[in-house]
Amino acid sequence: MHYSITDFLADIVENALDAGSRSTRVDLVQDERNIAVTVTDTGKGMTEAEISRVRDPFSTDGRKHPGRKVGLGVPFLVQATSLTGGDFDIRSRPGEGTTVFFRFDLSHLDTPPLGNLPETFRQMLSFPGNYEMEIRREKCGEFYQVARSDILETLEELSSAGSLNLLSTYLGSLEESLSP
Repeated sequence: MHYSITDFLADIVENALDAGSRSTRVDLVQDERNIAVTVTDTGKGMTEAEISRVRDPFSTDGRKHPGRKVGLGVPFLVQATSLTGGDFDIRSRPGEGTTVFFRFDLSHLDTPPLGNLPETFRQMLSFPGNYEMEIRREKCGEFYQVARSDILETLEELSSAGSLNLLSTYLGSLEESLSP
């Protein structure tokens, strides 16, 4: 179940990596009224028919979760954005990748909480595999950027408790540097 905006974000990024993306970019822009997220990947991409199936909660290809008869991640996101005055869009081209955009109206009573952004970024950056990920976080005009390759250059690996703890501390300090 998705309880926060970061749950939706982590799900979209995991889908990108599962689709074979070698380069994924996450842009998360927040102002006083909205939070908008764009995830662009270089995965296998989708046809229009596949995009329609992704939006359908009663359809799944069965590869990510064998035996499961439904795929709820994107349909829950579409529903949540729609019910809270937000937006959702997905664009894709086979062999080129996919871009997912979603926006929540922060003033709407039913907009989910943001969630723990530094820990979600840590989780996304430390998914196993050989890929690049760039994250750009903007809040009310201030921003920071993080590249997975830079993190790996410094920490050398992202699987030990020590490296993950350092990454959590670093990402937390970046988030704290943004104005409230």
